[in-house]
Amino acid sequence: MHSIKLQKHIPNFLTSFRCLSSIIVPWFIVYGNEIGAILAPIIFIIAGITDFFDGFLARKYNVTSNFGKIIDPVADKMLIISTLLALSMEGFFDYYYTFIPVLFIVLREIFITGIREQTYNMNITLDVSVLAKWKTTIQIIACSTYLVWRSHAFFFESKVIFILSVLLIWFAGIITIITCYDYLKKVWYHL
Repeated sequence: MHSIKLQKHIPNFLTSFRCLSSIIVPWFIVYGNEIGAILAPIIFIIAGITDFFDGFLARKYNVTSNFGKIIDPVADKMLIISTLLALSMEGFFDYYYTFIPVLFIVLREIFITGIREQTYNMNITLDVSVLAKWKTTIQIIACSTYLVWRSHAFFFESKVIFILSVLLIWFAGIITIITCYDYLKKVWYHL
């Protein structure tokens, strides 16, 4: 009996962990020392993995909740935006080759969150598209890659990892624009 109650709460716990990580990871990025530089990618990667498992477990155990439906996409955006903003405070966006895609990502996430709120208030459901799920995955991988490179602990300052993270940020930026356009097409007639 207790395991059934526990199973019911695991997806929401994972989503809540992602929300909490959106505070902890940026703190380690901005204020952390060498240990914080190592903990930031570890926590971020774990939080990113929870994005898959919370929805998977909710569907598997048939315990989807309104909390999960509303907070899960917000938790993703909180984690990505807070991490990108923290990285901007340390100079990651001083380079033109990272500023542009990151600007697209942050603005799109804020804009689409506003659109989702508006459509929710109008009783219009905007299902997350497969491409939008991939967008989130690529954003998580891109941020993870950069955080691992930044830590200097795992790959000894490899330029290959840095270049890969920049390419992934651009790829995420392009997919972000495409998914923004897709969402706008879906809601255009409702607004």
